[in-house]
Amino acid sequence: MEIVLVWLRTALIAVLTLLKFLATLPYQRLYIYNTVRPAQEIEEVANLDTEVAENRKAQLAAIAAWRTGKRDELSFVAVAAAVMTAIITGSFSWDIVKTSHWTGRAFWYTSLSLCISGIFLASQQLSLLSLIHQQKKDLDVVEKCDDAQTAKVVIRRHLEQILTTQKRRYNKPHLPAAAADVEGGPSNGAEAEAGTAPEEDSRRHHWVLSSRRTFVWQCSIMLIAYSTVFYLAGLSVVVCTPVFEKGESDWEWDADSKVAVTYLVSLGISVFLFGFCSYGAYDYIYEYDDASRSFVQELARRLSILAKGKDPMKKRSALVSNQDGHRYSSVGTDSREC
Repeated sequence: MEIVLVWLRTALIAVLTLLKFLATLPYQRLYIYNTVRPAQEIEEVANLDTEVAENRKAQLAAIAAWRTGKRDELSFVAVAAAVMTAIITGSFSWDIVKTSHWTGRAFWYTSLSLCISGIFLASQQLSLLSLIHQQKKDLDVVEKCDDAQTAKVVIRRHLEQILTTQKRRYNKPHLPAAAADVEGGPSNGAEAEAGTAPEEDSRRHHWVLSSRRTFVWQCSIMLIAYSTVFYLAGLSVVVCTPVFEKGESDWEWDADSKVAVTYLVSLGISVFLFGFCSYGAYDYIYEYDDASRSFVQELARRLSILAKGKDPMKKRSALVSNQDGHRYSSVGTDSREC
């Protein structure tokens, strides 16, 4: 029975991952590199001890990178949605629309509603970024750590918007009490790996990726991406309706047929070029990315990121490695506070 449950769970995860892959296909690169990856970078340093200046700098640097990318994305969405709204409303004035199949107009109205929603959502999230970052000096501690309390508040405020908390579990036996006498004691990260937290710390929570928050912050780009898809679907119906409505007996190679074939060929080329360029445009973003990877390897990589929120090619950050112990409050000499 247990084997069956494991098999069913694995099959369910595989189906959900496939559905997520297909659902995000129109904007998958933007979803991974603008939302998932930056959130993953923040997750890697989120559980470091904020009492240490170096840890705060690492956390604020990751947050600043996420904010910059997300603000640029939201600004793009607001502009693109406004442009798409103008295009759609202008398309309704075409004479051919009145005689085309009703699904063409239905697709365009759907596209228009998604555009309007995208404008308001992008504006709302831009305002939210301003609310959780009310003072310019908040993120200046990335360069100059002179206000530890402000830094802690800013870090906590942003983490609440990006990640969620899970109860920390300790499966290994605790270290002897003498081990806690080391200067600074074991850090949060070291406790999680070695299982050395005291009993009261076993009830602490740690930060992890949140599916709900990830969906929220990618929703605006999703709306504009699907708005474009629905507009192209409606345009295809409008252009091809004169051809589809002809019967076999009266079909002829006339102007409408030529226009429809030309449009479909150009649409196919455009979609192919978009997919091809989207596949190759992100090859060299990170130093560990293998630009020579095959299409199958890239597909498996995307599925892994969508399923686990982790990049299988990503090297572990030095910030969470025992080899760079001075990043933790328990090891090294740089344990001063701001």
